[in-house]
Amino acid sequence: MRAGYSARGVVYFLVGAIAIFAAVNGGEAEDSTGALEYLVQQPFGVGLLGVVAAGLFAYTLWRFTDAFLDLENEGNAAEGLAARAGQFLSGATHAFLAASAVTIMFRGASAETSGDNTAENWSAAIMSQPFGRWLIALAGAVTVAVGIYLFLKAWRQSYKDDIRITETTRWLEPVIRYGLVAHGIVLLIIGGLIATAAWTTDPKHAAGLGEALRILETRTFGRTLLGLAGAGMVAFSAYCFVHARYRILPR
Repeated sequence: MRAGYSARGVVYFLVGAIAIFAAVNGGEAEDSTGALEYLVQQPFGVGLLGVVAAGLFAYTLWRFTDAFLDLENEGNAAEGLAARAGQFLSGATHAFLAASAVTIMFRGASAETSGDNTAENWSAAIMSQPFGRWLIALAGAVTVAVGIYLFLKAWRQSYKDDIRITETTRWLEPVIRYGLVAHGIVLLIIGGLIATAAWTTDPKHAAGLGEALRILETRTFGRTLLGLAGAGMVAFSAYCFVHARYRILPR
């Protein structure tokens, strides 16, 4: 569990740092896969990426176990099952990211592959199936719902229920809340794009984290918005690292 939160923190820190660099110096923000490709190009990058991949698989295992065994007492009512389904989907998402990390380890960084193209390709593949359009619409709705959930989590400070309150966590409260809000905004953008793909039956509208950040960059005061979003991703990484260190062990 702690290894998983740490690896997740590393990924969001890299995404945020690259976005801040792009906002200050020009260039493009990257999604999670792009961040992993950046990592593999650094000194000892393959070894570092291997550690992160192992951590992401650990996070997957933690989330699957959490969901199936109901470690956090969500229950079997509709609300509890929805929470456990969210835990499972989080695990599945990070399993895909971990698999991407392993692929990058063997082939190295490549401009030919990006998470945004992956989102588009997956959307196209799903739309070609019976009820595929509705599945894409459901994915968009779930993503928007998670974004709203993060807003509420920041507003109510309910994240404190799962961590030990220490001097460090008190000092980091503004950072954590900013990270949750920023991540929520980005998820609203992603969910909106996925829903648009379902509405128009055009998978080209579907996009991931990197595309959402680049959309911010194209707006008025775009580089400022991108910098704020990048800072938000770094702040969200602090939230992940706090969980790695201070997460209360479930039963």
